[in-house]
Amino acid sequence: MSSPRHAHLASAKLVDGAVVSLRKLAPADAADVVRLYETLSDDECYYRFFTAHPAHLQTSALSLIEASDSQYALGAFGSGKLLGVASYYIDTATPERAEVAVVVAHSQHLRGVGTALLRRLGEIAKESGVHHLVAEVLAENHPMNQVLTDSGWPCTRHVDGSVSHVDIDLDAVTSSAVNRPAR
Repeated sequence: MSSPRHAHLASAKLVDGAVVSLRKLAPADAADVVRLYETLSDDECYYRFFTAHPAHLQTSALSLIEASDSQYALGAFGSGKLLGVASYYIDTATPERAEVAVVVAHSQHLRGVGTALLRRLGEIAKESGVHHLVAEVLAENHPMNQVLTDSGWPCTRHVDGSVSHVDIDLDAVTSSAVNRPAR
């Protein structure tokens, strides 16, 4: 039996050929998660939190490692470093839907880290009974919009001003879309 720290352990090959490990975040990862969030640029904070200077940055980072039935956080690790985090949160009013978020270290952009995280998180969510991943993505958040495109998953987008409401139908995701290399 695997320990909680290594639950759902997987690996993914990135566009540059590097292989990263993907695993559930644990309390021992707290400092790495906080460090990742603290190194986000103002633009990256704005894309993720819709504000350049979120007052709750450390609290948000630490909440990802708390044990909860309504959330799951997955980390991508390479060369002993946390490269990115993808998480989902289930609203108890609609347990078949989960809000998803992805954060990737600036130096790791364009390698496929976010795509690998999203794909694996989608597999885990589907195994847990989630049927839809939903997100609010700013139109100018080109990295996240590219991750959604690169996932190859069917999704609908409804634009409201500068925000795109995205709904990924996990029931329509085929295993071939999940298992292809990250881009």
